[in-house]
Amino acid sequence: MRKPLGLAVALALFAPPAFGAARLDVSTGYKLRALGYQNMHISDPVQNKSFMTQNARLGFAVRDIELTGGAGPEPVTMDVALSLRAIGVAGSTGPILPPFDVAAQRYPNAEFLPFIENAYLRTHGLLGYPMDLTIGQQPYSIGSGLLLSDDGAGLAGIAVRGSLPWWDLKADGYVLQPRNHQLLGDSLTIFGASLELPSEGTWQLHQMFERELAQARAAGLPIGRATRSFTSVRYLINFGPLFFDGEAAIQRGSANPSGPAPAPTHITYQGNAQVMRAKWKQPFFKGEGIGRLTAARGSGDAGGTPTTDEAFFPSFGHRYDGLERSGMGDFFQATPYDAFGGQSTATASGLPQGASGIIAVGFGFTPPAYKGIQFDLDFWLFQADRNNGPHRTLGREYDLRARYGFRDRFSITAGAAIFQAGPALSGTNPTSRRYTLEFSGRF
Repeated sequence: MRKPLGLAVALALFAPPAFGAARLDVSTGYKLRALGYQNMHISDPVQNKSFMTQNARLGFAVRDIELTGGAGPEPVTMDVALSLRAIGVAGSTGPILPPFDVAAQRYPNAEFLPFIENAYLRTHGLLGYPMDLTIGQQPYSIGSGLLLSDDGAGLAGIAVRGSLPWWDLKADGYVLQPRNHQLLGDSLTIFGASLELPSEGTWQLHQMFERELAQARAAGLPIGRATRSFTSVRYLINFGPLFFDGEAAIQRGSANPSGPAPAPTHITYQGNAQVMRAKWKQPFFKGEGIGRLTAARGSGDAGGTPTTDEAFFPSFGHRYDGLERSGMGDFFQATPYDAFGGQSTATASGLPQGASGIIAVGFGFTPPAYKGIQFDLDFWLFQADRNNGPHRTLGREYDLRARYGFRDRFSITAGAAIFQAGPALSGTNPTSRRYTLEFSGRF
């Protein structure tokens, strides 16, 4: 690590005058999280686990390198960035055990060994146009992450972002390929475009395509080729004490099953999803609190339609933060299409066989800080959008967190989550718990 970092510093300090405006940015971060699970698998026999996860980052970039030959009045510049990341369970050298192995598959390794998270070139104002061109392994997400997010693993490819000459429009285009899918025997290419229009709020229109070969599945069947399209509209507004973020998406496409007869010869995709988040500031006699409301829904697959897959399920929507999930509820960690359920490694959705699609509603409140400590209280209700069984209720959850931060650089978080399973997960309605103590610092 010393040699490349030293070389970058030397280039930034002793570069010739043509590159004198370049600057070196260095970023570091580390997170240690102690976790305690009770009845982790939401079933009998009860399984309790305690362990610590680590998440470290080191990145540096040489920015504003001036290039010659630009066609416009503004100088053409380039950034060169490289970042390393390491994730793992403290003290563990073996494979990650279920259900955390599902998250570990998203990353090149999960043994707390550094891997290249990002390595890319980014040009600004190339050919005289107000656009940024990024080439390489890069961080990338679409909208709220409902359709696509690299989740800290990076996505290899090409992305272009620029301003259009009408109505302050901004446009994005991209062609990306997740590297880890090739390790799993798949060939997945993601491409698409986005438009952003500022108005009283901000409107975003996203069109994304997935082209997948080998090892894919549709309606529970193996397929040789699948083409999926995702179209979403997102609206954001920050109006005084109110913040709103809503996104609605539809999924279309088709797949050709490769299984033995009598498998159908053609399967179509017919899914949809909606996510809404709202926050507002609430005055109190000792300060100002924050209220929040979240509602999300993803369509599930109907069991009686063998040639149609109604489940909304993008391949790389936002769902992971290192070895843990990132979603609604500190224990259940749901997205509109999957969750941390007792069946996490048995099905793609983490739900029991026959259940798919998730409806989640959450209410939360953060009262005024007490001696610098912020408290968060949240309540969640979860339901399956469709279930071949007699019940659809997945469960309910209560979350409590205490947060203390130092100048946005170092923070301590302690939390407890209590999840009571519904009859769609377990007929005995067991209770599961998750306890968290986290230390995080960045610079």
